[in-house]
Amino acid sequence: MRRFQAFHLHGDNIVECERTLDLIRRSLADVTKTLRGPYGYPVCPSYELRLQNLDTPVELTMFPGFGRWNQDILELIRRRGGTLREAADIIVTGVADGSETPLIAIEYCGALPAGNQAWQRNGRAYSFGKAEVPYLYVAELGGYELAADRARKAARLPNPAVPFSYLAFSVNNRTPTLPIFVTSPGADEKSRAAYASVFSEAELLKMVRSVILAEDNDTTVEALRVKALAFVETKAATSRYGETLSREQWQAAYETIKKRQSLVEFVVSKAPLKWSKTAYIEAITKTARSLMDFSATLAIGLTSSKLPMCVIPKMNRRAFADQVEKLSRGRVQAEFMTWLRREKNLAVCWVMGFKPRGDDARPDRGLPPLARMLIGPDEDLLTFVYGPAPEATWQRLHTTPRDLLANGLWEAIYDASDALLVDSSTDGVRRHGYLRSHWHQVLADPKLEMVLVQPTPTRISENDVDTVLHLLLSRYGGKSVFEGMCNPPGGDWSGVSLEVIDRTKEVRWLTLPRVSKTGDKRPDHVFQFFIPDKPPIILCIESKETSGSVEPKIGPRLTSYIAGLMNSAPSIERKSPSGPWKHSADNLDVRKFVMASAVAFVTDTEEKIAAVRKRADVDLLMSFDFKEMGKTCSICLMPNTKLGREIAAIMGGLDLARTNIGVKVE
Repeated sequence: MRRFQAFHLHGDNIVECERTLDLIRRSLADVTKTLRGPYGYPVCPSYELRLQNLDTPVELTMFPGFGRWNQDILELIRRRGGTLREAADIIVTGVADGSETPLIAIEYCGALPAGNQAWQRNGRAYSFGKAEVPYLYVAELGGYELAADRARKAARLPNPAVPFSYLAFSVNNRTPTLPIFVTSPGADEKSRAAYASVFSEAELLKMVRSVILAEDNDTTVEALRVKALAFVETKAATSRYGETLSREQWQAAYETIKKRQSLVEFVVSKAPLKWSKTAYIEAITKTARSLMDFSATLAIGLTSSKLPMCVIPKMNRRAFADQVEKLSRGRVQAEFMTWLRREKNLAVCWVMGFKPRGDDARPDRGLPPLARMLIGPDEDLLTFVYGPAPEATWQRLHTTPRDLLANGLWEAIYDASDALLVDSSTDGVRRHGYLRSHWHQVLADPKLEMVLVQPTPTRISENDVDTVLHLLLSRYGGKSVFEGMCNPPGGDWSGVSLEVIDRTKEVRWLTLPRVSKTGDKRPDHVFQFFIPDKPPIILCIESKETSGSVEPKIGPRLTSYIAGLMNSAPSIERKSPSGPWKHSADNLDVRKFVMASAVAFVTDTEEKIAAVRKRADVDLLMSFDFKEMGKTCSICLMPNTKLGREIAAIMGGLDLARTNIGVKVE
């Protein structure tokens, strides 16, 4: 593995970049002499790490927001073979000789999703694995869902087939593509004990360290595989009998794929589960439902009795094909039927794909990759699409399949499937069956052309406002400022924190709704200002790209949202930034805090700013003026109230001499 001295952190937003910087910092804590930064351009901050035994410092530059730069790092992933339009939260590249090399991709998930959400990110793992870029899915484990009244509910966990698919794909593809389970801040002692053998924070840090120091990670990868399998087995032990494989069968399945043997043949011969498919949309056709019902008499579950995936054993494949031909009334082409009657086990993936109004059922784009990751590259996979897509979809599928590649769902179906069968209420074409040869020519061969992304965006956007606002107050604000929330585009709004009045602990509310029942609006940023002998100020900020996007009366909706949270007990608390979280039951007295609101946007005409001033009903307006596409930023603070003037005075007094950010108060 090559050692690089410069790295680019390509993130969905500044939060993911900062989260990754923190992982790097923690992974190298024992060899770090100094960490300097941020410096450089405000929209693309850099940091310098000086490490023991290295004469040259390591430079880390952040690129918040994909598709905003002179070259697209995701296009590089596509050229390497990652054909799906899927982005991870962060892609770390090594920079040398005028080009970038993708080293690792990481997805952060604040909650381990269940139901069909569980496989939503499988497409990302599949795509990065095909591009031979290690992919880590970092999921928090042991937390609780919250009801509407913010009471804790029992956590739901994904079907064990989902994490096992990462294992199978990692073994078959030889590129580490693995889930990493970390302790949820909301986990209690019972959860921590139950998943003690699964948590892998230490291995996560070792993986990150290996990227920066170019160390061998084979031992760490194997440890992660063992822990992923431990989670699969733990989850299987709590499942109802017959819903999934037993602990022993999962272990045997893993040994099977390690020997490069077929998981499909394993479930057919050694772990057959009764399977059935429940279709819950009213728009399903009678023939589609009939095929599902008939398949249930022939099929076995692909490690699960309830997932929308099954295996038609080779001895039943001809009967399945005959039923397809019967239900389609001879409209399926002969070449498709010839393929469907092959004497080979057949995996079938049942994709609704589209909601009643015709828009994508977004999680379904991960379903064909999930199936392919499980079964491996050499098994037959038929994808059956039965959702009510817009009528024009089927004509394009029939005549110009290339046109559908603009849609992420069809891209996933094309890439993972050997054949496609359609039975939709909106399909007027009625040529139901297609083989891969119908669309395979539109998938470009990988080309290993290099890129070097420059630290200036092609256009200024809300991402840049959020990045500079975050740097201004969290990095340059000093000890009197506490950042409780930063939620730029693509953020997960997993929680908001506040410090108590005497600053002895941080409390945090988890699982935030976007809008409250009363219509209050979740802020994009929350900061606290601690001023001696005065009540702490809680500043709630709405950030926008343009002033015209600012909603009327947004200020009271922002502050009311946070005040409403404060009327309920925080979910968790801790006594220091590095200390452990524990459940909290102490309400904060909102009356002992001062609530303030602000809006932030890219600078606009005086007329439009004046209009925002009238309609927003906020204490402070912040106008961001970027020069030379983000190389410098000047922020104009326009107070609307006495409280706004107090906050502006604090921000205007920050020491920004060594930055490319300037602040002036109107």
